[in-house]
Amino acid sequence: MSKFNSQLPKIMLKMNKVKYGKGLKLVGWPFIFRFSQASLEIGEDCAINSNFLSNLIGLYQRTIIIARDKGTVRIGSHVGISGSTLYARELIEVGDYSVIGANCKIFDNDFHSLNPEERKADIYDHLVTRPVKIGKNVFIGCNCIILKGTVIGDNCIIGAGSVVHGTFESGSVIAGNPAKVIKKTGGQIQEGNVEL
Repeated sequence: MSKFNSQLPKIMLKMNKVKYGKGLKLVGWPFIFRFSQASLEIGEDCAINSNFLSNLIGLYQRTIIIARDKGTVRIGSHVGISGSTLYARELIEVGDYSVIGANCKIFDNDFHSLNPEERKADIYDHLVTRPVKIGKNVFIGCNCIILKGTVIGDNCIIGAGSVVHGTFESGSVIAGNPAKVIKKTGGQIQEGNVEL
């Protein structure tokens, strides 16, 4: 692949005014898009996998990161993301050294009204949004869903396939549907390179 082709995703990020730090590694073609009044920031030395061969656990899709309306997506440094979706209308924050496993979905909104009449009329004015905050050094296993209003403390581990909603203290091991704390680790942040 020519150097120009490998730089195209970053050129597209710059054209869309997405801020990203040095050392960003994009494997494959992620779909990263910022609406005109939104904000999207990616820290230094992040790895975003969007190619089937980039993560042999099996990716179902490219990575999709959307900051819509006046929403903000803020991804820290040394973060790894594989074939997952982050979709913010208000706020999604991911702390430094966190890893988001293959095929996860992280949403700060419901996408459709909970009112059946508004849904039928295709009205989107009253969507419920609540910020999602993911701390530092969090490991999110593959196929997890993180719902609006969720706060995950530092050093947490989310078991594969979990559906997560609520507030979780630092150092928790969280798993299930609905996800619950199954263990406390008391772990400290380990700074190092993200391996995906």
